Amino acid sequence: MQTHVLVLADGIVAKHLLQRIVKNQVTNNLYHIVYNDPTIKPSESAENILYYHFDPTSFVKLSRLFNKKYNEVVIVLGNKIDTVASFENVRRLDNNVNIVVLDRWDLKFPGRNFRLLNANEILANRVMDYFPNVPVIAQNVGLGLGEIMEVLVPFGSSYVYRHIGSIEQKNWKIAAIYRNNKLLLPTPSRMIWPNDILLLIGDPDVLKNVYRSIKREVGQFPMPFGTNSYLLVDMEELSPKSIRHMVLSGVYAHSRFKDKKLFIRVINPNDIGLLQFIKNYDGDTIEVMVDYRYKSLQQNVQEDLEHRRIGLFMLHHKTFMKKHCRSLLYEMKIPVFSLADSSLSKIKELELILTKNQKLETISSIVFDIAIQLKISLKLVEYLEQSSTQTQEIIEHFENLANIFSKPIAVEKTRSNPIRMLRSKTDLLLVYPFSQKVAQATPLNPFCTDPEALFYKLGMHHQMFFPVT
Repeated sequence: MQTHVLVLADGIVAKHLLQRIVKNQVTNNLYHIVYNDPTIKPSESAENILYYHFDPTSFVKLSRLFNKKYNEVVIVLGNKIDTVASFENVRRLDNNVNIVVLDRWDLKFPGRNFRLLNANEILANRVMDYFPNVPVIAQNVGLGLGEIMEVLVPFGSSYVYRHIGSIEQKNWKIAAIYRNNKLLLPTPSRMIWPNDILLLIGDPDVLKNVYRSIKREVGQFPMPFGTNSYLLVDMEELSPKSIRHMVLSGVYAHSRFKDKKLFIRVINPNDIGLLQFIKNYDGDTIEVMVDYRYKSLQQNVQEDLEHRRIGLFMLHHKTFMKKHCRSLLYEMKIPVFSLADSSLSKIKELELILTKNQKLETISSIVFDIAIQLKISLKLVEYLEQSSTQTQEIIEHFENLANIFSKPIAVEKTRSNPIRMLRSKTDLLLVYPFSQKVAQATPLNPFCTDPEALFYKLGMHHQMFFPVT
């Protein structure tokens, strides 16, 4: 069954519209075209287009066409008076039909069942699409409110060389990737390259933040995981000295990273003086939350993370060693900062032990991001006894990123056990992929040789863990 569409056409825009109708070949629509100027009529013809040559503003002539039911009336005329007159004529002939009006004059009509297309706004939006650093938003698809967006990924973006599965996508999704004029469907293992065009779908306000995150260069962590940081303080578990070190380190990290707010959650409060020390940091960008109901660690964490956009979770190494805590954070796929009993402000170097984990490259851009924001040097530790072709590819990948981000790296080759070597160093920050081996690690396995699963042996250093697929 065909849909009847009545088009009242006049002017240059109408001429282009009629040409589009002919070329579109939508056979389910039967178009009734009313025109007065013969020069706007296309030379091509189509079986589903009927032409009527008379003045579109003539009520008497137009009424003869309304012996049939129209599903929609489209008014595209060259001047304001004709547009208003035609709208009023159509509404007199059918009070319920849906009317679409091309509006260049900021028209106001009473009633319902009509839609005004502001021509000036449409043109301005289209021109803006070609400006640099402006997101391209779908105008004629979906709601047209910005829930569908197209973004070009520049060199230096924190999304470059990351697998899609390693990107937290809350209230938004990467729907497609366009690379070299080809469509690629997203999979968790697909990597984003420079100059890729990402098609994003999601909440318009969220997409605006995602757009900024993609366009910004490295130095925006904790984005894209979230906008805020979170520090968990268990006063029953830790000594006053450890708590003070941890709070000072958490506040320092908040001052260096680009998080909007730091939430400090205190559980099991048992020291009034120490509690007051923590509360003194409460302010505009730091919020101290004390649990006086003595809920479980899991309850506190889950409730807090559900209501706040947390991109970095900080806690003491002793708390992180609890297997149920690690499992919970692993399932939530959130970056974790395990803090040691030393000053974070004194660290001088970030080190990454190269392992057999094939996912090391997925955290590479974040590693650079952290080193840049903390203004510390970056070193890869290659254990020659376990080196392989894959290890060399990872080193090459990091060296390529070093050139892109203008951040030099060093590679330390060693034949001795890297765990033993790093235990003797000071002022270090160690980074790891937050793999299942980390989540399930146990000191009860004396035969383990994997540096990831042995992270707990380096608890004297600050450690960061980043989720991977």
